[in-house]
Amino acid sequence: MTLIIFVRHGQSTSNVGKILSHDVNNFPLTDEGREQVKRTAQELKKIKVDSIFTSPILRAYQTANIIGDELGIVPVIDERLRERWLGELNNKRFDPNDHWKLKIARGQLEVKNLEPWDILKKRVMEFVRSLKPDQVIIAVSHYDPIRAVIGHILDLDDVSAHGISIPNASMTIIETSSAPRILAIGSPIISSSLLSKLDRYIIRTQDIG
Repeated sequence: MTLIIFVRHGQSTSNVGKILSHDVNNFPLTDEGREQVKRTAQELKKIKVDSIFTSPILRAYQTANIIGDELGIVPVIDERLRERWLGELNNKRFDPNDHWKLKIARGQLEVKNLEPWDILKKRVMEFVRSLKPDQVIIAVSHYDPIRAVIGHILDLDDVSAHGISIPNASMTIIETSSAPRILAIGSPIISSSLLSKLDRYIIRTQDIG
């Protein structure tokens, strides 16, 4: 089994501006975003991590590097963790109270070249299946790709998974096996209760005492 800790990037300038973007080099972390990630990095010190993989997109890459500096691990870019391809919505502002995904589902909006939900799930799950067994992995990604992993495990379509909350710099933790198990969704901390569930990894990967 492998433990995968999906970390959503910290708050970025695109989050503040309510802008959708899959651009690689735009929209860095805000000062608050950096502080969010530093707090998450301290939580991740509770376990011994083997590797960090990251989306190449700036806000995720900056997040991975802050975590990597704290843990002493150099992040590796993996394209399968990148933001959903947004097609015509790229760099457009959105209204969180009138969500574009619901507009699409209602037939009120058509978006050319938007990455389909099934394709998004496929590429992120290809990343999951490519990982070596018996390791603890951090994967820094974005809201929709992380939601897609949960959606795959729970067999949810894009709209049915709409209510899943993945805050900035939060951790979604999955244990892979013949039947993947979700241990946390969008959590800001690794609780003592969750640590007890991760006991096998802690004992195996770090000195105690």
